[in-house]
This record gives sequence, C-alpha cells and structure tokens, in this order.
Amino acid sequence: MISFIRGIFTNCPAKLERRDQFQVRAEWSYDVTSTVLSINPQPQFEEVNTIQRTKRLLPYNHRVMLAASVYLEYIQGQRGLPPQPSYFKTDPYLMRQTYKLALGTFHYIQVIDDLLLDTYFYSNYVQFRQCQSLVAVMLYNLKLLGFKAPRAYQCEFGETVREVQEVHEALLRFKTKFHAAFARCRIKCNAYQEDLLMSNDIRIRYRSCVNTPRHIRVNTLRRNKDQVIMTLENRGYTKIAPLEPWTPFSFYCDPLIEQLLVFSPDSKDDLTNFGLVQDGSLQLQDKSTVVAASILHNLISPAGSSSNDDVIVTDIGTGNAACYLAALQGKEGSVLAFGPQPDATEKLLAKSDTLNASNVHIVNEPFLQSSCKDKIFKGVRGIICNPPSSLSGVVDIVELVVEEGEKILPAVAKGPCDTAQLPKYVTAQYLTLKHALSFPKVTSVVYFTRSIHPQESEHVIRKVVDELNESSDDSPFRLVPVDSAVRESVLTNDSFYQPLVNMKNVPPDISSKCLRVMPTAELSGFFVATFQRMVVKSSTILERAMEKGTLGGDLGKASANAKKHKKNKKPAKKLKGETAMDPTTASMIKVRGKSRKSAKRK
Repeated sequence: MISFIRGIFTNCPAKLERRDQFQVRAEWSYDVTSTVLSINPQPQFEEVNTIQRTKRLLPYNHRVMLAASVYLEYIQGQRGLPPQPSYFKTDPYLMRQTYKLALGTFHYIQVIDDLLLDTYFYSNYVQFRQCQSLVAVMLYNLKLLGFKAPRAYQCEFGETVREVQEVHEALLRFKTKFHAAFARCRIKCNAYQEDLLMSNDIRIRYRSCVNTPRHIRVNTLRRNKDQVIMTLENRGYTKIAPLEPWTPFSFYCDPLIEQLLVFSPDSKDDLTNFGLVQDGSLQLQDKSTVVAASILHNLISPAGSSSNDDVIVTDIGTGNAACYLAALQGKEGSVLAFGPQPDATEKLLAKSDTLNASNVHIVNEPFLQSSCKDKIFKGVRGIICNPPSSLSGVVDIVELVVEEGEKILPAVAKGPCDTAQLPKYVTAQYLTLKHALSFPKVTSVVYFTRSIHPQESEHVIRKVVDELNESSDDSPFRLVPVDSAVRESVLTNDSFYQPLVNMKNVPPDISSKCLRVMPTAELSGFFVATFQRMVVKSSTILERAMEKGTLGGDLGKASANAKKHKKNKKPAKKLKGETAMDPTTASMIKVRGKSRKSAKRK
C-alpha cells in the first residue's frame, strides 16, 4: 500500500501552477489510473494586445520531441526532408525549440551514444532500438534539465503520444545512472564546462550566438518607416539609440541601412507572428543580404534613387535579397531571380505578392544554363552573384533555419570548420562568377557569400582577376574597392572566429579591395567583392588592335607600315575650313583612299 501511494506521488506533478505567461489558457486535469496529464479539448483563448514580458520555460511537449527526432534523422542523412509540423504556424516558440533540440542532439550525439552504452540502456530496453533518434533527443533534453524529471509531461496544449511516454518513463528510471555516466565522461575528457565536450568550432558558434539580436527590414513597398515605428511603439516596444544597452523588447534603427531595424534578443518569438510581419510590412532578413543588395544598388544608381535598369539574382533562395532589390529598384526596374527549387516556386510567388514585389520575375532554370545573349537580358545592368556556400559565417543557425527553411539544416549543423563540401561549392562559385561577368550589357557585379573560408572568397576572386588581366576584352571588368562607408560600419575585431580562419595564403592586393566581416555576437560573417566594367575610349581600342595586328587586310598592312615610318612622317597640312583631325583617323582615311585608287587602275 505504501509503495502504491509512493508511486502515485512520484508520477504526479508536485505543483500545477497557473502559467499566466502563455496566450493559451486551459483547464488541467490529472488521471491517476493512466498517469497521463490531459487537457481540456476546448481551451479558452485570451487576446493579448501587448507583448508578454515573462520568459517561457523549456517545454516538454510530445509533439516537439517527435518532430525533433525526425529532423535529427534528416540531419544525419537517414531520411528525406519531412513535412513541417502544424504547430509551427501557431507557436514560433515551439518551432525554435524543435530546431534547438534537433541541432543540440546532433552536436552531443557522441556523448549521448556513450551514455547509452555505459548504462546498458538498450540491453534493458531492446524495443527502443527501433526509435534511437527519439531516445537521443529525449536524453539530450533530460541532460538540459539536469537529469531531473520535468514538472509536467505536456506543455499547454497537445496530445499524449504513447511511444514518447514509454521512452520518457524508461529514461527516468535510468536518470541516476545517466547522471553518473555523464560525470565520468566529463572527468575523462577534462571538461570543466559542459560545452567543452563539443568540437571547438561548434562551441565557438554556441558562445557567439548568445543574446544575438534580430534584424528585420522595413518593406517600403507596403508601409513607410515612420508608420512601422509608430505601430511598434503602440505595441509596447521601446526605441533606443544604437549604442545603448538592451532593454526588454527594444529596437533601434541601423546606422548604415535606413530600412533595417535591430531588435533585442527577447523579441524573436513575438515578432515571428506579429501582424506587420504577416502582412509583409516587416521582413525577417539577415543584415548580410541587405548589405550586398545595397552595394549593388549604389553601384548602378549612385544618386541612391530608384532605377529603371534590370538586375539579376543568380540564386533566389528564400527571395529576401530579390524582394529587397525590388524595393530599391522601384516599379520601373525588374529583378530576375534564377534557380528556384521545383517545389518552391509557388511559395516564392506568394511571398512576392505578400511583400508587394510585383517586379520580381522568377526564371525557372539554373543561372549557369542561361545565355548571356538572350533578349530578356538586354536591360540588365547589375548582378548579385550569390551562389550556394557553406554558410560557415552564420552565427545563430536556428534563426537562419526559421528564415530560410529546414532544407539548410544538414549544411549548417556540421559546424563552420567542416570542409568536406568546399570543393563542390568552390567550383560552382567560380563558374557562376565567370558567367556573370560574361553578360555584355552588365556594368556592375557583386560577389557575395556567407562563408569564413578564404577558399570560397579571396581565392575565387584571385583566380577570376588573373583571368581578367590576361583577357583581350575591349571593355573589361576590374575589381574595385568596396565603399569605405560600408566597410567602416560593419568591420569589427572582436570575433571568436579569428583562430578558425587561415589567412596566410590570401593575397593582400585582393583582401584590401574586398570586404570580409568575421562573425560576432551582433552580426553574422560574410564576404563581398565588387566588379565594375571599365569604359575604354575608341582611340585606345584602335591602338591595341594595331599593336596586335588584328585589323586585317590592307588596313592592317598600312597600320604596320605607318608604325615603322612614324618618325619620318610629316604632319598633314590643314585645309581651309577643315577641323583638326586625329592622326590615327587621318591615316585610316589615306589608306582607304589608296586602296580605292589601286582598285580602279586594275
């Protein structure tokens, strides 16, 4: 009898507190016979007009555990991309926690496997070998809780899953063994801090992304900046100066990009489902893509006004860079975006409609397969060359996944120092940049990657610059320095990533003209290089042709003879009423006259 009562009190939550911090309020009930915490199927919803300033606890939701285990299998390459859970659209907090659990479990997977092996867990529970990813996710979550049982089995809504419940109860029976095995693992690895069990580059990324701010762009195609700021202040946000310390739910205007707002880290969940974000007035966007688009717009429109020229985005991705260029270009200029995934075209079209970017045109083919002589490119003057990269410069990978989708999870989960895929990226980046420089009407090209590796940045630029110097193009592209105002506003020296980058083989003549931003707690890392077409005079073109002897026929022979007798040649007499003539042009006219006379005599 005593053991039965003790079992009841062990499984029952010690205290079911009223959680006023949640927007959903429901009636909790406890079933002693099934030991399952259930929820009233008809919860009462409260309308919250102001932001909630209390911090939510880590949830223990069965659906979150299942979704995190599925994403873990996707990261490990054991399955394809799973469908997005339904609760992602209703609760951004649970969405972020799902990504955090999947990524955190992947980074601690070696330690988790050692704990399961040391405690002989699968020897006692053979049936759980078929759901090892779920066991790993729930054990990682138990480690986050200090190997203690959570207060409740469920979060504020959702159903109980029998499989998750069984794994949870089995892990709790081994919690003391897990705790002891984890302590032995730390002693063995000499890890006085838990994050020392991870690799060096992953640990640096985790330490850098603590309290990372959220960058959001004001979509001027929907509302102006003053209207957005007024709406935010009415909601409860506080506007501060750029150098002031963060206060709860505050923001400031970026000093470099006029349309960019920077929000405090505690406002991420509130902003995801904010009304201005849903209607397209605000757009979640990393600052690096905004900087690259602004540099290109300033090159083709130095006055800063809207332009009627067309621009190209070589890889549309999520469409953020293309939509921002559409806002900068105005209604007259068009943005041609290449390379959408077959299943993402409809989403990108819906996104452009939401953002009112009607001048964004999606080209359903890879950029490398396009012809630079096609008639649709006759009005193109600028290109953003943003081929796929390793994304090693991104600091807060959870926010990047929220912004760009789950497809990038395997790429960003392996850490910034993973170089296995670099040769594939470098080849595509070189070919994409070379193809962008081959468009005859283009005057400006901006090369942009979110990587810290020189192989993807300076080395690619070095190879392309050497080929441009050897080319015989009459109007060649040249590497030009990035705007000094942009360079001064984003460069910083306090980066944890400096020891991870080997800059010994980087040529100084290339690095001095390019913009390399190392990741910090406030800004992700990226690389930008700018190319501009040089305007060459016609006289210079003729001189080059004469030196190389490429004019051909009698004209080429005459030019060679003219070059030999240049010193003995007397200046031509100027006739009455005739203007001065360029010597080169005069010699060309004489040559043509002689050839005509000789033809008549024959």
